[in-house]
Amino acid sequence: MQAFLAILRYDLGLLTRSWITRIWVPLLIAPALFLVAVAANEDELASETLAAYLAAVLIPISGLAVAVLASAAVSGESGIIADGILSRSVTRSEYMAAKIVSRLGFTAVIYLLVMIPFSYLIIRYAAPDTSLAGVVVGLLVVCLLLTFLGALGITFSTLFSNVLLAVLGLLLVVVLSGFVLQFLGLTWMSTTAVVYALPDTFRGHTPVWDLVRVFLVFSALTAAAIATSFWVFRERDL
Repeated sequence: MQAFLAILRYDLGLLTRSWITRIWVPLLIAPALFLVAVAANEDELASETLAAYLAAVLIPISGLAVAVLASAAVSGESGIIADGILSRSVTRSEYMAAKIVSRLGFTAVIYLLVMIPFSYLIIRYAAPDTSLAGVVVGLLVVCLLLTFLGALGITFSTLFSNVLLAVLGLLLVVVLSGFVLQFLGLTWMSTTAVVYALPDTFRGHTPVWDLVRVFLVFSALTAAAIATSFWVFRERDL
């Protein structure tokens, strides 16, 4: 447990000081403030403004940042891993658990710190057409999508020794699968279709079963990605 906490603190420190985080957060905040000003003066619909910000700003920028940070979780520290595990100061399970908690937890915290105040300001100053339950559910859906992306990125990090290959592979799989699933009509499994439906979700018009299905599918995929990461990391050579 001490090894897990030590790695967790160390990794969170790295993430906080990372140049990616220093670019990521301002790129989220600046457009958010601009949209709040526009919504207040132009009488924009709250649901459309929230969905537009998520689709055009937060998801692309955060998706890229999360992909890089998650894909570098293991493949970017191969020397440190080998030294720590071979000296028996930390087990493989402790190391992987700390990485998963830090990377996914950090992603969720950044997302909520940006979206909670932004959503409040948009609901207050834009033309009100949202429901509180719809906004909460919509924000949780996007948080789940980013968590799934992070979990899958960590899996790719255990599969590839090169960070760049892991990032490219992750982005290709997520983007192409989203369009293919939407083309096949499996919209409840497509990330792009879920994002396109966010305005209706914020207004509370999305059927409950559709939302439950999205939560079940992406929660299961996230759990499967995490389990795969543990299995691959236990089997790989250091």
